[in-house]
Amino acid sequence: MRSPTRRVVGLADWLAHGLAFAVGCTQVAQRPIARLWRLSVLRAHTRGEIPVSTQFDGPVTAFGTGTVRMGVNCRLGRGVQFDTADSGEITLGQHVRINAGSLIAAACSVSIGDHTLIGEYVSIRDANHGTARDALIRSQPLESSRVLIGRDVWIGRGCCILRGVEIGDGAVIGANSVVTRNVEPGAICVGAPIRQIGMRRAPTVQPTVR
Repeated sequence: MRSPTRRVVGLADWLAHGLAFAVGCTQVAQRPIARLWRLSVLRAHTRGEIPVSTQFDGPVTAFGTGTVRMGVNCRLGRGVQFDTADSGEITLGQHVRINAGSLIAAACSVSIGDHTLIGEYVSIRDANHGTARDALIRSQPLESSRVLIGRDVWIGRGCCILRGVEIGDGAVIGANSVVTRNVEPGAICVGAPIRQIGMRRAPTVQPTVR
């Protein structure tokens, strides 16, 4: 015969399983509603094109003028931020993935090509404050020039992409790198500031296309 303590433990375990199942079902039911809500909030704070196919891992925020345009099937991580000022605009191609905590800020133009992957906590900015000695840095106007990131680029976690930079198609930027100059297509770069350490190689066997 089971002791009262064991019966209570067994009942608690059964209840825990039942509640976990109920919570899981509730979360599944809530996901489409949450995605539509986040889509609506982002559209309300932007004046570009945000397709209905956009996926959200969590809340995403937009500040400033809100000129943000996206291609289809982009995926945005929790806490991603878009910040546009003056005539600045942010443009994402199709199937772009931006992971949690990343920030894209444009006073001029930031453009990201199709199928590009951006890791967590990446900062992409197309402007810097002026640094003349006869005025406070915070009071000096921004100096901006466009940032152009190509197609099929992989930018690792914690990178900083600075103004005027062009990153060619297929390039790879290692984690925590600072990109201060242009990167040629297919190059593999790391460091602060970056240095090139190699090139992506073509596959020895072509993948089967289905």
